[in-house]
Amino acid sequence: MNTSEIRKEANAILTNAEASLTDGNVEEFERQIADAQSKMANADQIDQAQSQLKTLKGDFNKPLNSVPVADKDVAVYDPNDSTSRTKASYKPASWVKGLPAMAQPLWVQEKMGVTEKEQADFQTDTFIKWMRSPSDDVFWKTASLDEVKAMQEDTDSEGFVKSAPLSSVTM
Repeated sequence: MNTSEIRKEANAILTNAEASLTDGNVEEFERQIADAQSKMANADQIDQAQSQLKTLKGDFNKPLNSVPVADKDVAVYDPNDSTSRTKASYKPASWVKGLPAMAQPLWVQEKMGVTEKEQADFQTDTFIKWMRSPSDDVFWKTASLDEVKAMQEDTDSEGFVKSAPLSSVTM
């Protein structure tokens, strides 16, 4: 029997106690009131015990050996935590120096960090926007500064990625 059923029984007893009081039977009224109070106290105890059990189960489910996450070695590792970004910026060993993130080979893109993946997605979206624009002038006039920078990324003579200064943009 769960606590809601116990509380319903106590409420029914209170209704009967009210009827006994209107009939003038005070002894029956007091007995029913005491019975209803004991049922409510019992339901409260059960609820309290269930909340303690839930708290203890949560404590026992925490991992004993914490796994270090990035720079927070002391923090408790939570495997359900999707907000932490482990290795947010990571370029694998097979990264091609002269290419921007979106032009990296697929096996490199699978292993690169979250920051590089976001950069590759942004560069790809900007390139698609440029391809779909009615003309170059329309794109360059409506593009944000980040989109302009993404479109002007180039490599220097040593193969390093560089971006053209924003002042050279014709708008």
